[in-house]
Amino acid sequence: MRITSATGKIAYIVGVFALILVLNVFLIARLVNPTFDVLIVAVLNVAYVVVGVRTFRGAEENRADPRPWWRATARPAAGFWIGALLAVLAFISGVGAFASKPENAIIPAIACLSYAVLAAFYLNSSVRLQGMDTAG
Repeated sequence: MRITSATGKIAYIVGVFALILVLNVFLIARLVNPTFDVLIVAVLNVAYVVVGVRTFRGAEENRADPRPWWRATARPAAGFWIGALLAVLAFISGVGAFASKPENAIIPAIACLSYAVLAAFYLNSSVRLQGMDTAG
C-alpha cells in the first residue's frame, strides 16, 4: 500500500498521532512511570515516522519498489522543512533537559534524542536528494 494523495498523508499523520495520544493518555501513562511512558511514546513516534516514510510516495516516485533506506521525502525541500522543525524541537527539549533537576532531566533528554535522530534522518535525506537533483 502506498499513500500518494495529500489527503491520505494528512489522514495518516493526524490519525496515527491521535491514536498514539489516546493510547498514551488512557493506557500507557496509567501502566508505567513517566520515564518509561516517554520512552514508549518516543519509540512509537519513531515507528510512526518510519512507517509513514516507507509508505508515502511523491508524484514522480516509483510506487512499486521500496525507497532506499535513507530517503525520507520525495523532494529535498520537504525534508529540509521537516528536519529543521525537528531540530528546533530537539533544541527546545535539550534546553529543557539542561534546565531540569537531574532527577527530572531524563524525560526531556529522551525527547531531545528522538527529535535529533529524526531531524538528522530528514536532513541527511534532503542533502542526498539535492545531490541527485543537481547530478541528474
